[in-house]
Amino acid sequence: MEELIKLNFPKSVEEYKKQSEELMETYDKGLKEIIEIPKEKRTFANTFEATDKLDVKFRNIESSLTFLANASTDEKVRDVANEVEATLSKYSIATSMREDLYQAYVDCCKQNNDFKESDLSKEQLRYVSKTLEGFEKNGLQLPKEKREKLKEIMTKISDNSIKFSKNIADDKTKLSFSMEQLNGIPKETIESFEKDESKPGNYFISLKYPDVIPTMKYCTVAETRKAVEFANGSKCIKENTPILEETCKLRFEAAQLLGFKDWASYKSNYLMVKSNDNIQSFEERMRKLLTPHAVTEYDRLKQLKKKIYLEKGGNPETYDDHYYSYDNAFYNNVMLVQDYQVDNNLVKEYFPFEVVIKGIFNCYQELLNVKFTEVPAYQPWHEEVKMYSCVDTADSNKLLGHFYIDLFPREGKYSHAAVWPLIPGYERADGEKQYPVAAMLCNFTKPTPTTPSLLTHDEVVTFFHEFGHVMHNMSTKVHYSMFSGTSVERDFVECPSQLFEFWCWNKDVLVNKLSGHYKDHSKKLPTDLVERMIAAKNLNVAIFYLRQIQLALFDNAIHSGNPANFTNTADLYHRIATDVALNPNQKGTNPGCSFGHLLGGYDAQYYSYLYSECFSASIFEIFDKHGVMNKELGARLRNQVLAVGGSQPSSETIENFLGSKPNEAAFLKTIGL
Repeated sequence: MEELIKLNFPKSVEEYKKQSEELMETYDKGLKEIIEIPKEKRTFANTFEATDKLDVKFRNIESSLTFLANASTDEKVRDVANEVEATLSKYSIATSMREDLYQAYVDCCKQNNDFKESDLSKEQLRYVSKTLEGFEKNGLQLPKEKREKLKEIMTKISDNSIKFSKNIADDKTKLSFSMEQLNGIPKETIESFEKDESKPGNYFISLKYPDVIPTMKYCTVAETRKAVEFANGSKCIKENTPILEETCKLRFEAAQLLGFKDWASYKSNYLMVKSNDNIQSFEERMRKLLTPHAVTEYDRLKQLKKKIYLEKGGNPETYDDHYYSYDNAFYNNVMLVQDYQVDNNLVKEYFPFEVVIKGIFNCYQELLNVKFTEVPAYQPWHEEVKMYSCVDTADSNKLLGHFYIDLFPREGKYSHAAVWPLIPGYERADGEKQYPVAAMLCNFTKPTPTTPSLLTHDEVVTFFHEFGHVMHNMSTKVHYSMFSGTSVERDFVECPSQLFEFWCWNKDVLVNKLSGHYKDHSKKLPTDLVERMIAAKNLNVAIFYLRQIQLALFDNAIHSGNPANFTNTADLYHRIATDVALNPNQKGTNPGCSFGHLLGGYDAQYYSYLYSECFSASIFEIFDKHGVMNKELGARLRNQVLAVGGSQPSSETIENFLGSKPNEAAFLKTIGL
């Protein structure tokens, strides 16, 4: 099993440090051998391909040493994994700025006439260009003094990113409320909350999704919603505000050293979007389209709030006409129930976890010609962790890879939903092969003493989405680890997963594949209820997407121009929420401090969520026309989109599948505009 999985989690703190030191020593030794090759003897194989082979070994061990910072139940393990991640990140930054290594690649290209008359494949040529680009992105063209300054800045940014994420994961905030203060929240949901033993009858609400979301959606007590939202918007505000604001300044300084106007210009230069001007143009275009619809939606919600107030005997003369940010989820749900007769508490009774996971697996297996089999989890970090093998049913059940799932919240665990590509998959021309391994971490509703885990429809959508990332990794058919799975441009990486979300809104899939009442799995979601759910899909959709644009514009604002031009991130966030989302966060909060994307790889790139939805909607139009479970289309999707990873530009990938360039029309159609 170890030969297939290529992971080996250390057994002790000492082992973490010892293995990290050995890893750097081994990598240095390998690089030395590459660098010392005489210029006239350099070839693609002994220079570029040799580096990829070295990188694979480094990455495999690096994953073993750093991943558990996100998942271990042992705080000491999380701490040492974070320490090791910081050490290895510093080492990687220094390595990516080594002049002698860069010169080896440049010499190899010169010796081989830039491979213009070679028989290198398209993927090999892309490997060459991406390797050189990586060094140039890190300033190898700069004078030594500036390179050293850049190295110092990049190391500090990396350290800040690790601290920022750790602070969010380690947050232990919880608020105590009485049953009266929790009025409206379903009984079985309250049972899943931690009891406050110091106050009999009270329950704690943490800031994890399964606690916050039902509170904001169902609690009739506005003061409770206000308190929870304030706490959530203030999460890590003390620790992370200085980290975020310092990082913005460091990024600006780095971009200037590299010859770019600002960090957003630097990042976008290497993405599908090509420029920050294009990002801002896209966001502004979408904002103008959505704002009039959002104004209408808010007017309806305000009217609903006032109507309920008056129906309860409220005095119209003392009515507070303001619509607060902590009103959104609550009145949206009231409207869903009143206008569409969709009760999410009833809906989730048909989504017990064991039915949903089986249904989602079946959908992917049928569509992509694969099969999943649970196997003994290799070095599991928690008793709830499960592992599956993935084989290709269209090719004699050949192994494709393995994946872990770890789906329920616990203290110290990564608090959102994400997939880690732990081991890259590839198969070289000479037959050397490595099977991919991925890990999917989520925070779904846990079982209670009286009911199994019942997922909301939103959680079903999240499951489908994240598992799309898993399959992007499992499906990889590339020759070089650099291009494995989700190693694509950031503004394309969400496209496959966003595509799979559409299956959660298909009537046949919802009824016959994903649902079964928790008391009797043979009882499916009632057809009329499913039809109402689908009819309500775009309820207040403009408000939702304006919120996404608000987040994208905040991300863009802190990375565009000189950060000295804004006073602080809290004021900036509040202003953009007011101007763009039309519904400001509470004063005194700073949600940017727990906005993990900002220091988690989506810096100046949060726009990519909405941007890539235009691609996924364009692809789904084809499935919608020919059948969502069309195996021929599924095979095309797997082979033309998922399998190629980053081995070609993503613009080429999407155009190959569509037969044309994507546009925004399909996306606007899916949201009813």
